[in-house]
Amino acid sequence: MFVSPSPSNISMLGIQKRHGKKKSASEEHRPANRVDEKQEYHENDVHEHLRKEANFVNAPPEYADRARLEIKKRLLPNQKNLPNHSRNNNDISDAYSISTTVDSQSSFSSDAASSIFSQPSTIFSQTTNDSVPLTHSKFITQLSLEEALPKTFFDMYSPEVLMSDPSKVLYNGRPSFTKRELLDWDLNDVRSLLIVENLRPEWGHQLPEIINRTAPSLPKFRFQLLPLNSADTVIIQTLVNSDLYLEANIDYEFKLTSAKYTVAAARKRHEQIVGVHEPIMTLSKPEWRNIIENYLLNIAVEAQCRFDFKNHCNEFKKWKSEQHSLNLKKPDMPPPRMIPTTLNKNSSLLKKTLMKNLQLKNFQENKDSIAINTSNYNDGPSDNVYTTNHKITLTKEEKASIWSQCQTQVYQRLELDWKPDGV
Repeated sequence: MFVSPSPSNISMLGIQKRHGKKKSASEEHRPANRVDEKQEYHENDVHEHLRKEANFVNAPPEYADRARLEIKKRLLPNQKNLPNHSRNNNDISDAYSISTTVDSQSSFSSDAASSIFSQPSTIFSQTTNDSVPLTHSKFITQLSLEEALPKTFFDMYSPEVLMSDPSKVLYNGRPSFTKRELLDWDLNDVRSLLIVENLRPEWGHQLPEIINRTAPSLPKFRFQLLPLNSADTVIIQTLVNSDLYLEANIDYEFKLTSAKYTVAAARKRHEQIVGVHEPIMTLSKPEWRNIIENYLLNIAVEAQCRFDFKNHCNEFKKWKSEQHSLNLKKPDMPPPRMIPTTLNKNSSLLKKTLMKNLQLKNFQENKDSIAINTSNYNDGPSDNVYTTNHKITLTKEEKASIWSQCQTQVYQRLELDWKPDGV
């Protein structure tokens, strides 16, 4: 049950409105005790009326004073808990002096509104801020791969791309062109999704580490920051230094050329959209994602073509080696002068022996040559296949033809309108 405090100025205003008639000249000259008695009577009447309406219990004055002191003790901190700040000490001392002054006055005084109840929120906020230490939330420093990947992709692509043909939208909400039948595409597509445009508040202004406790054999993943309003050089360096197709060992020059070409094409499209030239492009999220995916596609196609080119070269060398083995020369016949022309029994035996030894020697050499070719064939394809007297190599024209063939096959399979090199 609530104990009502001393009546404030609001009670006094209610008294004046109810009994606000002008005093006559005779009433002004009445004795002071009669006026005080009448005023006290009206105050008690109004106070009793307010108590009944509010269902309050009017406690004796000593209980009200005791409750007021208890409230002051709880609101105002002890001197031991006060910090050594002069400003806070002054504020609290001022509030304490005000409350002390109010206690010394009558409980029915008109100045009761300046007591501690008139400004409870200010004093409470001061003591709370000074006495309670601030607790900072713990920032996220490590994430699993599943937690690091985005959950939705609708902001990465324009509505025209997603709404033009719903049949070309994958189950995860991404367009079908984000799924390519290329070497290690899924792995590097995941890496591209870890390139973020800003830092999340729960990360504490730094990129968390991506950990993988369940499958340690998988490659390591990491976040990369690429803001939407980055300079062209920053975009290029971020793409080149990324982990996209790290295992393919693509040379730095090709990655740099591909990144420059991708950014230049994106700038041209951006200027067509905004209509002005911006020194630093302020990209939308779909434009930003389009740059990353175009660069990923360029180096993915290059990695696939190089992989196919190496395999086709080895197969072609193997075929040339087989053709060379089939076209081995027959054992050389002896010179014509060694062929016997007479039937001299004394010399015919010697000549037959010489002819036989010569044929055996040639046969043994050819047999060794065939064995070497067979050994090289079983060892698998290599850059250089050796025979006894011949080295299997590919000419520049043959290599150029194989490379162009590999590019054409990859482009057709991906339905790209790209042209092979040298065409």
